[in-house]
Amino acid sequence: MRCFVYDPTNQLIIVGGVTNSEDFAPAPNPHGYLFALDLFGNWKWGSFFYNVSYAVAEINGCQLSSDGSSLALQGYGNQIPLMMDISTADGNFNRFVSLETV
Repeated sequence: MRCFVYDPTNQLIIVGGVTNSEDFAPAPNPHGYLFALDLFGNWKWGSFFYNVSYAVAEINGCQLSSDGSSLALQGYGNQIPLMMDISTADGNFNRFVSLETV
């Protein structure tokens, strides 16, 4: 776990990070994850990144926006730094930026 934040607007606990577990993917290499629970511990939404639609090998940090409507995430995908911005209410992506060298 490398991201742990409380969203007071939606009353969610949001957790993210990196896992090497073979239980979620066919290989034990790093994969990013992000999920939200309500205050009763009920699952609200979640994402497991297997370098398919979004190449996210790890989530290293997060910051809740000042109005509480989105969450900025930092991490790596394919050994390249990336930034994401997600809606805290449902986990949908607002932005995904991969910082590739030119």
